[in-house]
Amino acid sequence: MTKPGKRAKAMAVGDRISGLPDELLHRILFSLPAQDAVRTCVLSPRWRHLWLSARHLNVSTLGFTGEVRFAQFVNNLLLRRGHAPLDTFCLRAEGPHILFDNIRDTANLWIYHALRCNVQALIIADHDLYEEGETEDILRTFHPDRYSFTSSHLKRLHLHYVCVSNCLIKQLFSGCPALEDLEMNDCDITATEFSSTTLKNLSISTVGFSVTKDEEVDIVINMPSLVSLCIGALLCTKPSFINMRSLLTASIHSEQTGFEFVNGCSILRAFSNARNLTLLHVGPMVGKELLGNEILFHQVVFTNLTTLSLNEWCLHNSCKALLYVLRHSPNLEKLTLGLSEVGALIYRRPELSGNFAVKINPCCKGTETPFYCQKLKKIEITCPKHDKRVGVVVAILCANLISLPEINIKPS
Repeated sequence: MTKPGKRAKAMAVGDRISGLPDELLHRILFSLPAQDAVRTCVLSPRWRHLWLSARHLNVSTLGFTGEVRFAQFVNNLLLRRGHAPLDTFCLRAEGPHILFDNIRDTANLWIYHALRCNVQALIIADHDLYEEGETEDILRTFHPDRYSFTSSHLKRLHLHYVCVSNCLIKQLFSGCPALEDLEMNDCDITATEFSSTTLKNLSISTVGFSVTKDEEVDIVINMPSLVSLCIGALLCTKPSFINMRSLLTASIHSEQTGFEFVNGCSILRAFSNARNLTLLHVGPMVGKELLGNEILFHQVVFTNLTTLSLNEWCLHNSCKALLYVLRHSPNLEKLTLGLSEVGALIYRRPELSGNFAVKINPCCKGTETPFYCQKLKKIEITCPKHDKRVGVVVAILCANLISLPEINIKPS
């Protein structure tokens, strides 16, 4: 039988986690849902009040079956903590049985409380109704209270499956002067103007801008301090990008068939200082629209560009758009060109899409003088097997580039 002294010593040796600094223990608590973090108070005297001073809170509906019990728990949690400082506050709905819009006033009070605790990173993630096959309209989408967003400490805001209105965006950029990072995933966005002098990172993924049937959307993004821009699925036709002089990385993926990269030449001109650029579009007609405005090909030089990713929109008229960008990117090191299965099918059978087929003419008559891409080391083409466009594109590159770089062709 083990003596009491030896047993206590063994327990002390075995409980190495409790010997870690508070900062590390707080990180461990943040990885747990808040209700589990509270339960750690029974582990040992060291853990008894640790959760009360945790600077990172992960409030999740996981483990709760109803909104009443969940709201009671969160209210008690925040009351016990008082106004202890917060670095991160995450409010997340894990299933359809609890939706924040059903407890909108209470949820907005929690957000207000977190901002009053000088939170630096705020994450609000409601549940995706469409994941469950639901057909509810946007009235079920959580609407954050714009008046809560007044804070000189908030630096990061991540929104998922919530409604983002013009009023919210205006209040956010005026009331949170330290905000640097804004991420909106699968949100219902009714805002049309995004203007901020402090924001450095903007990410918008899989988003539709809510407008009436006959209304044209004119989205304006005006951010002189922006360093990184990522739009994962832009569903509007006329975006405008203004004052992008600080931009280093830009990724635009449009899924709107009427979208035009040529809109006022704003996109390519706005991104001309970027080092890393990705421009993707699902509609093949956009290349023709782009080439219809020759002003696009004047006075736009990509001096800093080192990596470039494009897809089929740049292949029209013997890859004229692609060749223009290559010619005017003196520091380009890597080009990635993605070709789709749909595009390959349309190229083989243009009658399937009428005038929307991408026409690549292998004849190089009338092209400009061949040019050097001295720093271009690699061209990577991702394509379906037996895509006939690949040979045509490579032939055009060979005819226009002096000293062809390494070309890798990867079947998708």
